[in-house]
Amino acid sequence: MVETGAPELKKSISFSVLILLAINAIIGTGIFFVPGIAAAIAGPASIISWVAVAIIAMLVAACFAELVGMFPKAGGVYEYTKQAFGEFGGFLVGWTSWLVANVTIAMLSIGCLEYLTGFFDMSHTLKIVIALGIVGLINIVSFKGVDLSVKMLVVFSIITIMSLWTLISWGVYYFDFGKIQFLDVFPKVSLVIAMVYILETFFGWETVANLAEETKDAKKVIPKVMMWGTLAVTFLAIGVVSVSLGAVGWEELSTSSAPLILVANAIMGTTGGKILTILIFLNIFGGAAAWIITTPRLIFALARDGLLPKALQKIHPKFQTPYIAILVQAVLSGLIILSGSYELLLELVLPLAIFMYAMVVMSVTILRFTQPELERTFKVPFGKALPVVLGLTLMFLMGGIEPITTATGAMFVALGIPLYLMRTVESKPLIVQKLLDSSASLQKFSYNLFVKPKTHKHILKHFEGFENRKILNIGASSGELAKDLSKLVGPGGHILATDVSKKSLKQATKLANKHGLENVEFILEDSEARHNLHQKVHSLHGATSIGLLGYLSEPDKVLKALSLRMAKKGRIYFIDYDRVFKIFRAPEWLQNDKEIQKMFDSAGFRVIVKRNKGFFWDTLHIAGWKYK
Repeated sequence: MVETGAPELKKSISFSVLILLAINAIIGTGIFFVPGIAAAIAGPASIISWVAVAIIAMLVAACFAELVGMFPKAGGVYEYTKQAFGEFGGFLVGWTSWLVANVTIAMLSIGCLEYLTGFFDMSHTLKIVIALGIVGLINIVSFKGVDLSVKMLVVFSIITIMSLWTLISWGVYYFDFGKIQFLDVFPKVSLVIAMVYILETFFGWETVANLAEETKDAKKVIPKVMMWGTLAVTFLAIGVVSVSLGAVGWEELSTSSAPLILVANAIMGTTGGKILTILIFLNIFGGAAAWIITTPRLIFALARDGLLPKALQKIHPKFQTPYIAILVQAVLSGLIILSGSYELLLELVLPLAIFMYAMVVMSVTILRFTQPELERTFKVPFGKALPVVLGLTLMFLMGGIEPITTATGAMFVALGIPLYLMRTVESKPLIVQKLLDSSASLQKFSYNLFVKPKTHKHILKHFEGFENRKILNIGASSGELAKDLSKLVGPGGHILATDVSKKSLKQATKLANKHGLENVEFILEDSEARHNLHQKVHSLHGATSIGLLGYLSEPDKVLKALSLRMAKKGRIYFIDYDRVFKIFRAPEWLQNDKEIQKMFDSAGFRVIVKRNKGFFWDTLHIAGWKYK
């Protein structure tokens, strides 16, 4: 366990094992499908595109090598970009990496079945069913522990290397240089477009980085693995593509959805081709396994930092695996498998992955300036300038993707923003303050939207008979509730309306002045210590708030501080929300009525809890009094 007491994964992966896993993870499916796609785009000149992408890949690997040597943590790309761009930037990249992983898992699970069509026909429905079975099987292995998972991945890695090496070593005897001489068949821009699709062959560095907390001496081992693994993939990819273009020809290659079957049949005959086809199927199967096993480590890291639900950081006591993260991963991958074909998924993953890698590589430059003192077990040459050029090059390549595809990818990235806000406002009060400041002009509308008229009446009814008394309205927001409370206590009473947002208090003050309310006093709260109540908050007879409890990082301290400032038998009424739009949950303690009563009881309040279920959200009523 780390010193903070945060959950930590078991370290058991060595260099020799990880290098095999890296080759298997990085090579993915690209080498088995993209030679045909690239040939259709750029013809025989696509070999130039492969070489250019290989150079880019080595540079990206160097950036990963430097970063993982600095931060050998399970979060990988999330951790690197968090250090460079801040928590929000890190979350967006981590979220994008999760999307890329899920789409890639679905893509590999469907894609491997294309290589079985030579043995028997499969309907689209049957492919989906088998792909779901593949995902389910590998997730079971992943749940059983990293040692078993690694053994399985090593087997797949050896099969991948052997099958591709066999294809290269046999193919050189059938290589015809004349088939790749006509390099000017297609316009030069085709080379750039082909590069976009070829990039997928080298995606996967993050899967290696995600295993950092389970690798022995990760700071030294993983940088070496990044470089040697990428170099090995480069050699295999260039070799296979050269043999494919020279043995079969770009025209025939460009028409096949499983191009390496054509190559295998051409150089090894029908029987040899079928054997190699089975091996290729296992290669792609293994690529899916690598992503399925490593991606839950990213979810685990995000949850450990409080950016995803806490349940996702739980580690199984027997198998030492993040089992809740594995379950969530399996379900999401399954849903994406139901969505489409290999080509459709490939187009979707490209803009997401390019954005992610561009952010990662540029992190190297930022960290060279912001954290120059940090130990680097590997350093990128010209690290203050080269990563920026590399990042801009990747963004330039994104221009070769259809705008609608890029826009779709951006939409999926944007979906993570509400999740980030919902998970962070509990523990980051400054975010709450900024959000409230920016939305002050809309708070009257939001009050009328979330607080139903009968809920508003329930609050006022709870404080009937409070003429000439003092009531605290915490988080006064637009001032709508404070306005009616002031009428309830009358001229001899006093309403203290507090909020962390200056703009909200300004709006509420305008409302009070408009209605001539002289018994309302507005107080600015300390957003980072709401339990330190203002000195004017004392001798209270009642307190109320709406939507506040879910945002408090230390609700117990706030309630105890409130109890100390309130007279015995003083009344309280709190409103909060759960299952907003059936997605966003309240903090765990607000999800259980007994936990709520326990929290309030420890502060000296006796409360009754009621939940009103609505179509878009559930309203939580907590009403009671101070009994001690």
